[in-house]
Amino acid sequence: MAPSAHSPDVAGQATKHPALAMLRGALIAAVVVGVNAIAISAIAVGTPGLLGALLGLLMVIVFSGAGLFAMHLSRKADPTMQLAVAMASYTGRIAIFGGLLALALSSDSLERHVNLTVLGIVALVVIMGWMAGEIWSWSRLRVPIYDLDNEVNR
Repeated sequence: MAPSAHSPDVAGQATKHPALAMLRGALIAAVVVGVNAIAISAIAVGTPGLLGALLGLLMVIVFSGAGLFAMHLSRKADPTMQLAVAMASYTGRIAIFGGLLALALSSDSLERHVNLTVLGIVALVVIMGWMAGEIWSWSRLRVPIYDLDNEVNR
C-alpha cells in the first residue's frame, strides 16, 4: 500500500504549521526542565521555592508561547506583515513583562510567599530549555526553500 500524497511519511512533504511544531517542541522541553527545577527548588528552599519555580515556569510558557502563537496566526500574511507581527508581539510581551516585574518587586505579599531568586533562576533555566526545544523542533521541520505547490502556504 503506497502512502498518500498528504501522509507525513512522504519524503519532502513540507510542514504546514511550523510555528505550532516549534511551540510543541519548546513546550515539551520547557515542561521537562521546569518540572525538574520545581522539584529541586521545593527540596532546597521549601514552599517559597516551589511557588517561585512554578511562577517562573508559568511566566516563560505564557510569554514565549504567545510569541510563537502570534507567528502561527500570521502565517498566511506576507513576510513584511509577519515581521511586523513578530516585532509587535515581542515589544508587547516585553512591556507587559516589565510591568509585571515592577509590580512583583514592589509587592511585599509576593515577597513573603515566593522566593524571587528562585523565580529568576528557574525562569532563566526554563528559557534555555524552551530555546533548545524550539531549535531542536526547527531543525526537524521540512521547510522548502521555494514553494513546490500551493499546498505549503495553506
